[in-house]
Amino acid sequence: MVKTKLLSLFFLLFLGACASRMKDQMKEYRTSFAAKDYKKAHELLEKSELKKDKKSILLWHLEKGTLSFAQDHLDESISHFQVSLEFIDKLFTTKLTSKASSLMINDASDDFYGSSYERSYAHYFLAKALYARYKKSGNKLDLQGARGTILAWDTYFTDLQRSASAKTLYSTDLMLKVFGGEIHEVSEIRSDKQISLQLYKDALNILNTQGGVFSVFNSKNADYIKSFEQEGKVSPELYVGTNQKDDLIDFLHYKILTLTKEIRGSEFSQIVKALKPKPEIIKKASEGSGNVVLVFEEGFIPQKVGKPFNFGIKGAINSVDNSGAKAFIATVGVEFLTYFAMNKLGMYPSQTASPGSFVFAHDVTRLAVQEAAIEFELPMIEVVPPIKRTEIFILTDKNTILHQGPLPVVSENGDIAKVVLEEDVVARYVKTGTRVAIKHILAIVAAMKVYQTLQKGNEGGDLLAKSAAMATYVGASKGIAAFEKADTRHWTTLPQALRMIELKLPPGSYKIGIAAYNEEKVPTSPTAIVGELQVKDQIKTIYTFPLQ
Repeated sequence: MVKTKLLSLFFLLFLGACASRMKDQMKEYRTSFAAKDYKKAHELLEKSELKKDKKSILLWHLEKGTLSFAQDHLDESISHFQVSLEFIDKLFTTKLTSKASSLMINDASDDFYGSSYERSYAHYFLAKALYARYKKSGNKLDLQGARGTILAWDTYFTDLQRSASAKTLYSTDLMLKVFGGEIHEVSEIRSDKQISLQLYKDALNILNTQGGVFSVFNSKNADYIKSFEQEGKVSPELYVGTNQKDDLIDFLHYKILTLTKEIRGSEFSQIVKALKPKPEIIKKASEGSGNVVLVFEEGFIPQKVGKPFNFGIKGAINSVDNSGAKAFIATVGVEFLTYFAMNKLGMYPSQTASPGSFVFAHDVTRLAVQEAAIEFELPMIEVVPPIKRTEIFILTDKNTILHQGPLPVVSENGDIAKVVLEEDVVARYVKTGTRVAIKHILAIVAAMKVYQTLQKGNEGGDLLAKSAAMATYVGASKGIAAFEKADTRHWTTLPQALRMIELKLPPGSYKIGIAAYNEEKVPTSPTAIVGELQVKDQIKTIYTFPLQ
């Protein structure tokens, strides 16, 4: 019996060591990727624990697809993201549903399903890769594939809303609408442009409503979220738009007006009155659509961390299904078991401070700190680095500034991830806390039996009995802690933010520069050159650049 327990503990500690090693490896991989040392990143990924972990196969394909695109290996990238979407469909529609009803499945030891934003952005990367191959080959099937992926992305959110056990604030994505609009536009088919126009209108509506959830667009987003959750409706007075919201509004006004003028000319004046755009936006839209669309993928999404929480053991006692443990608890009583846990094993709550600002103003930890409590982890993003307002500069080969203006943020994945993971904490707290608490209760019962046996035999008195009980419990709790680490696996090379702009440029060679705003002060020159651009003709083309 003792040998079996030791083997089980060793196995759990081994699993914990593997997870820790994978985490360290992925940090090194991310650092190499950020430095654009893709050869080293490839070597690290191939040697990593991630490749060996069959439970993380979806994550493997997401990382391989991203790296392959960065290396311009488009066929490989497309293949990896197509497989990713197949796994997402399989895992999300079948296994994730059954998992939600299970109490005993540990997230870190289960299949990697991806968070909702990770499953979402697999569509963006596949569409981007298919379009990039279309630019190279001219094969219209790739362009059709990119358009089809945009439609599948929209369907993903429809399915997400239908299947979610709890409502989510991440019910659609601005990048889906805006990037999807540009993908449809490049086909030069009138019916596709009608779709694009509607997508841009949808994006504007989303920005003006759901955009209030995110700090990049709303300086009072925390208050906005709480009000929305409590009252079930938008509170306009709590949506205090930022400059970055204004930048995106200007961009969307330009897109809506440009397409309206092109395909619904008679409605142009009516739309101008409805939108009330800035005069310079009306002038720019009157000059027609641009031929250069620049997409910037900025930084990397903040990493997931395991955040500790307390859970009171009383709340889990009724869920214990071990017949021997149940009979023992019935004999000694719940109150005595709790007293023993607190006074003999020292199980006082340790996480008495607020664990964070949750989107549902959740206060479950308040109850846990008043009684004997166990500690467990849930994955969160604690800090999201702020995305700065940025100016873009287009320079000629003679370093003359041909264009400058704000570079709008379309989607801020750090913000999105924080909201999604905080929602997950609320949804998982009771289920995960109960599961972990049951394991601890069984360990407490075992320790209490050891204590009573030694007390009855009077072998050394209370001190020896207490020490033996403590040793029994500590040994078990180490194994539980190793197995119940938060699942912090995540798509580590997913960009934190995505920015877009559309310009009309004559054929030629250009440099792309950027500079951050100093509060309200507009930069007058670029502080960094982030890319070069070759414009060959007036046909609308989408270009993607990393922005580290």
